[in-house]
Amino acid sequence: MDWHILWSTFVLATFKFLFSGIPGAKLGAPIWEVTVASALGGYFSAVIFYFASEKVILFQQKRKEAKIQKGSYKPKKKFTRTNKWVVKIKKTFGILGLTYLAPLFLSVPVGSVICAKFYNENKYTFPLIILWISVNSVLLNLLWYGLFG
Repeated sequence: MDWHILWSTFVLATFKFLFSGIPGAKLGAPIWEVTVASALGGYFSAVIFYFASEKVILFQQKRKEAKIQKGSYKPKKKFTRTNKWVVKIKKTFGILGLTYLAPLFLSVPVGSVICAKFYNENKYTFPLIILWISVNSVLLNLLWYGLFG
């Protein structure tokens, strides 16, 4: 058991889940260890950012209001390419698509906050995020070990 490989997989999965299995596949660690490490990293990040997202959103709103009162607020472009993509996924696939794709392609922290912002009232949102992280961990590690193993 190579702890440095598993630790790097865990840490990489907390931020950029999509590529977290590559180091383990390239360095020859057992696939099941890397799969578990990447899933645990995704779970860790999802728990922290999903449940802290309400406070983060409130903090950003207060910060924006303070800048408006101070007069130093410059409105940002609201419909960026990423925002359009997120809204399209939400309208097309709903909660299943957003909880599957947002943590995978954006990052687990950003995807968890977006899912919490749109579907916080739905009791299935967080379990779906955990389910899709598990499924993606297995599928992505099979892919990475097929390409690099």
